[in-house]
Amino acid sequence: MSLARSISTLAFVVSAVVHLGLVQSAGGLLDSCNAFGFVGVSAEECHAITTSVQRTGGQAEKDMLALAFAAMRGECCQFIGMGAGSVYALLFLSKGTDEVAVIHFMHSVWACIVQVVNSQNAGVLFPFLPAAPEYDPLSQGKLKPFLLLVGGQAVLYVAAFLLSRGNGAAAKGKRA
Repeated sequence: MSLARSISTLAFVVSAVVHLGLVQSAGGLLDSCNAFGFVGVSAEECHAITTSVQRTGGQAEKDMLALAFAAMRGECCQFIGMGAGSVYALLFLSKGTDEVAVIHFMHSVWACIVQVVNSQNAGVLFPFLPAAPEYDPLSQGKLKPFLLLVGGQAVLYVAAFLLSRGNGAAAKGKRA
């Protein structure tokens, strides 16, 4: 198996596992409150917070919370699409070739941008790009594990793209 095909295959496996398994396992698609366990907020605590905001918050607070939760669920939907595309590529496309390079490119762009955003949110880009004021130091620390997770994906996806780009697809009927 060529290096390009091996790295390409690994990138699709990682994408499928992370996007369809890890991300979806929290249950944030059906209830955004399920997705906050990674920062130590249980679904019950999340529901209590949202109930409090609904009772005592103004319309701006309610709208902000609604948008944040909609974005969380939308992110879960995006990850289903990315993971499903990876499964499709694993089953039906020639790994390590031009045929899959665009998928690796999309994954690379996503991972690199998320890495920069997560790095800013975690406070590691200070003083160049300081974290927004809503991220206190304790919260920033809870985001740092994502730097490893997404950073690893970024390196893998970029490598898969660079190795696949320019490699002609296998002849029809001889898919990798």
